[in-house]
Amino acid sequence: MWDSKQLTALWAVTERGSFEAAAEQLDLTASAVSQRIRALEEETGFALVTRTRPCRATPQGQKILRFIRNLHWLEQDVRNELAQQNRPYEWPVATNYDSLETWLLPVLAEVARHEAVLPDVQADNEEHTHKLMNEGRVMAAVSTRPQAMAGCEVHHLGIQAYRLLAAPVFAARHFSDGLTKQAVQRAPLLMFDRKDEMQSAFLRRHFGVNTARCAKIYLPAATPFYHAVKLGLGYGMIPDWQSADDLAAGRLVDLNPGHTIDIHLYWHCWKAQSPRLARLNRLFVETARRVLAGQAAAV
Repeated sequence: MWDSKQLTALWAVTERGSFEAAAEQLDLTASAVSQRIRALEEETGFALVTRTRPCRATPQGQKILRFIRNLHWLEQDVRNELAQQNRPYEWPVATNYDSLETWLLPVLAEVARHEAVLPDVQADNEEHTHKLMNEGRVMAAVSTRPQAMAGCEVHHLGIQAYRLLAAPVFAARHFSDGLTKQAVQRAPLLMFDRKDEMQSAFLRRHFGVNTARCAKIYLPAATPFYHAVKLGLGYGMIPDWQSADDLAAGRLVDLNPGHTIDIHLYWHCWKAQSPRLARLNRLFVETARRVLAGQAAAV
């Protein structure tokens, strides 16, 4: 059985990013934290933490972090059963930014009405959220990845359709002769961040354009991204649920009518679950499917 103090030290270092910050959290010296992790590494036979800034778990360390996370949930279950209480559970989950700003909060609110949970939401690009699970940092994740990781199960939640949109004045200025390859490369393209693959995939598929050659504006927030398109700062991919009213009113134009990118969203969670966690994941999936289907029907 691994020493709980050593496991806590590993958890603190990877969560806080340094031995010094972990020591402050645990009310220890950095040397004491280092000794506990070194002892755990000697017992397992693997390096568990990179000695970098910030500190990161190695692949072997990530496996132990997942064990710690599951152990923490089981401990909460047992404590509640022994005390005959229903204390809120800490529930770390990962999501993409668009989901966070649209359907996720209503789903979490519905879940919280039935289960005592304290969501700890971490956001990243939709193609990278599952990596937070692999690192042992969250218990579940919204992702575009359909394949389940080892030890996980995956559930399809729904689809979000995106279109290439611009403000009418922007389209008139930059695409007066149509969406030629040259015009697409010259016009300012809005990108969420440098991990944003959606704009790249759409332009490559329909115009043979490599976004590395495009003039780009980076704006890593879903609502400001949308407002930037409406204001004519650039053009980019916008979800249907967000743009339907403005498209109908002529405040936005579809630059490539009839063509969308359909983003399939999946819920990844661990197979090994306490009864309460299994119930929580089941409730989340059912609620998310209902909310996403309702949004799609309203467009």
